[in-house]
Amino acid sequence: MQIDIRSDIKELTKSLNRIQRKQIPFATSKALNATAFDVRKTLQDALDIHLDNPTAYTKRGVQVEKSTKKNLVAKVGFRSKSFGKGKGSVTQAEYMKRQISGGLRLPKGQAIPVPVPKNMKPNKFGNIPRGKIDRLLADKDKYFSGEPKGRKGASGIWQRMPANSKRAKSKNKGGRIRMVIAWEPKAQYSPRFPFRQVVAKTVRTNFKLRFETSIKQALGSARR
Repeated sequence: MQIDIRSDIKELTKSLNRIQRKQIPFATSKALNATAFDVRKTLQDALDIHLDNPTAYTKRGVQVEKSTKKNLVAKVGFRSKSFGKGKGSVTQAEYMKRQISGGLRLPKGQAIPVPVPKNMKPNKFGNIPRGKIDRLLADKDKYFSGEPKGRKGASGIWQRMPANSKRAKSKNKGGRIRMVIAWEPKAQYSPRFPFRQVVAKTVRTNFKLRFETSIKQALGSARR
């Protein structure tokens, strides 16, 4: 999204004389940058409100690209392959776009692993802990992956109840099982994070004050 503040600047500088107007680009750039960092902070705070325990990685993904006197455009958004800096093969923009706009997620491999909350507790961020799937499947006496007989369409990782420590002999015949992780072919997301509304409100609230402060400082420095 883009927010054009040229009309605001025109209104705020209509009383300046020709010499004073030379300070407008500098003051505008400074105000844009200050507002951009206001937006970043507001977005990071909004993550805690609208998402369930967002990770520090997600919050670090909210980044700013500052403006200059010659390029009066400041950018705020989630790190992507073309915006921002940071480590991590999966950028924050890749998964946050579904939280912002909704949409369909398709698996990178054969399926998307989705925890079954009542049978497997996700981590505090609502995700499957890193390495959890490999650890489960390594415990072959207790877990297996697939679609059990008689449960058509229920593909996932299943837990033997109780664990069958003598699996090689009994094959867990007659034992109960429960799904802990489902293998889903796709996942549909509904919009949850009001990115555009948060940005627009912060800019409307903060830019005028930021610009008034910046132009006063710029004019004060110009008189010295």
